[in-house]
Amino acid sequence: MKLSIIGTSGILPTQIEWNMLAIDHRVDFGDFGGWISALYSSDDCVILWVVFLEDLFTPELVEDLVEEKMKMNIVAVLEPLVYHLETSNQPTLVAYSGWRQSSVISHARCEPAWNRLSCNFEITLKKLIDQFSSLYIVDLDSVFAEHGLINCFDSRNRYGFGCRLSSLGISLLADSANRILDRLGNSARKVLVVDCDDTLWGGVLGEVGIGGISLGTDGVGMAYRDIQRSIKRWTAEGVLLAIASKNDEELVWTVFDDHPEMQFRRRDLTAWRVNWDNKAANLIAIAKELDLGLESFVFIDNSCFERQQMRQALPQVFVPELPDDITAWPAFLDSMDALAQLQVSEDDRTKTELYKRRTAFVSGLTGADDIAGFLKSTGMQPEFLLLAPENLARAEQLCQKTNQFNLRTMRYTLAELSERGSDENCLSFLVSLTDRFGSHGMVGLVIAFLRGEAAFLDSFILSCRVLGRHLEAWVLQELTAHLKSANCKWLLAEFLPTERNSVARSFLPDHGLAPLEWERLPSVHPVQNMRNRVSTTGLHFLTDLRTLEVPHLEVFES
Repeated sequence: MKLSIIGTSGILPTQIEWNMLAIDHRVDFGDFGGWISALYSSDDCVILWVVFLEDLFTPELVEDLVEEKMKMNIVAVLEPLVYHLETSNQPTLVAYSGWRQSSVISHARCEPAWNRLSCNFEITLKKLIDQFSSLYIVDLDSVFAEHGLINCFDSRNRYGFGCRLSSLGISLLADSANRILDRLGNSARKVLVVDCDDTLWGGVLGEVGIGGISLGTDGVGMAYRDIQRSIKRWTAEGVLLAIASKNDEELVWTVFDDHPEMQFRRRDLTAWRVNWDNKAANLIAIAKELDLGLESFVFIDNSCFERQQMRQALPQVFVPELPDDITAWPAFLDSMDALAQLQVSEDDRTKTELYKRRTAFVSGLTGADDIAGFLKSTGMQPEFLLLAPENLARAEQLCQKTNQFNLRTMRYTLAELSERGSDENCLSFLVSLTDRFGSHGMVGLVIAFLRGEAAFLDSFILSCRVLGRHLEAWVLQELTAHLKSANCKWLLAEFLPTERNSVARSFLPDHGLAPLEWERLPSVHPVQNMRNRVSTTGLHFLTDLRTLEVPHLEVFES
C-alpha cells in the first residue's frame, strides 16, 4: 500500500521516526507546501495529511472574524480534502493540531477567538467523518498532551527546517497513524477474559469472604471499581466478557449477584470457567463454546505466573503486561488497542445477548433427536438487506473479522464496500436472521458482480454464531432469485482456502455447484468474461441458475 505524507508545514522526511510506517507501506513525502496539489492529485493512495491551524490562519485574522465567517473560511480551507474524499477510495488520515501558546490570564474570563477556531475546525472535520467512510482523524493535541505539548513542538525545527514538531512529536504522530492503519488491515480482538481475585476485586475471596474484598470502598477499592468500569466500557462496544478464575464458583456468584459495588452482573458474562483447572485449558473450552478462534482473545490476570503460562501455552492469545501499580490499571485498560474498533455497529452493542442466543440454540440442537424438526421449530426468518450507508460499518466488520465461513476472505474497507453498494453491476446484500430466540442481527454478507448472462460470487460470508442452521442454503437460494431477475443464467464461484475457513470448503459442491475445468469450458461461454476476477490458486465452481436446486430449504419459515 502506498502512503503519501503531506503537511501544511515541513515534516522532515529524513527523520528516523517515520521508519515505522515504512515497514508495511511504500512511503513518500509530498513537496513542502504542496498539500493542496497533493489532495487534488489523481494518485489513488492512502494519505496522511498533517495540519497545523497556525499554518492556515493568522491569529490577527481570527480575532476579527465573526462566527459565520470563521466557519466559511474553514470550509474553504477543507475544499481540497473534500475533493480528495469524493474521488478516492483509499483511507485518508487527517492529523491536526490547533495548539498555540497563550497567556493563562487571557483564558480566565473569556474564550479567545483562536479556541473557537480550533473547536469549529474539529466540528467540521467530524461532520466530514459522517459523510465519508474513508476519513479518519488524529487529534494531535490529545495525543501530545500525555507527554506535554511543549515537548512535542520545537521552535528550532520550525525556523531551521519549516517543521513545527520535535522528534518526540514526529514519533507520536507516526505511531498514531501506524496504529490506525494497522487496525484497517487487522480486526480487533473480540473476547476479554479476566481473572477475579486481585483482578476484578482486591483480595482472595476464599480467604476473606465477600465482606473482606476491596471494591469501591476505599482508595484501592475504588481502583478496582474503575477497573470494572473500564471493562464495562469495552463490553458496550461489543467486546465479549468472560471470566477464568481458580475459585469456588458459588462464592464468586455471591459477589456478582450481591456485592453493591459490582459494575456488572452474571448476566453481563458471555462465558465463564470458575474451577481449579489450568487456565489455558479453560480458555480453550471458552473458545470452543463461543466457536471463536483463540486469536480473538485477550487475557487479563494479576498473576505474572498465570500470564506467562498463558503466553507459552496459547501464543495466539494476547496477554498484555500489566502495570505494577493497580491504580494505573483503569487508564491502561481504557487505552488498550487490542480491543479497539474504528467503527462500532448496533450489532456490537448487543453482542453479549447475541452470543447468549447462540448458546441457547446450540444447547437445543445438541439435545434434539430430529435436527430438521428442531430447526423448523425455531421459526427462522432470514432477510436480505441492501448494502446502504447505515449498515456499512457492520458489513466492514463481517469482511474484516469473519474467518470460518468466508469463501474468499476479501478484507474490504468501508470505502470499497460503499463503492460496491453503489455499483449498478454489483449485487450487495447483508443478511439478517430472527428466530424464537430473538434477533441475531446482521450475520452475513453477499457480493456478486454481474456481466451479461454471468455473475461472479465475490464474497459469501456468514458469522460463526449462526452456523448449523442451513442459513447458507437460504442465502444461496435468495441470491439465485435476484440473479435470475437480473437475467443472469450462470454463477461462477470460488473458494480460496486459508488456515481457518475449512468449514466452508464443501459448501459450494454440496449445494449444487460443479467443479469448473476452464479448459473444458467453451471460449464463447458467458462466464469467460468473469475469468479475470478469479485467482489462479482457488477452487472454481459453476452452476446453471436455471436448473439449480438448493437443498435444506424446508427448515425455514415460508
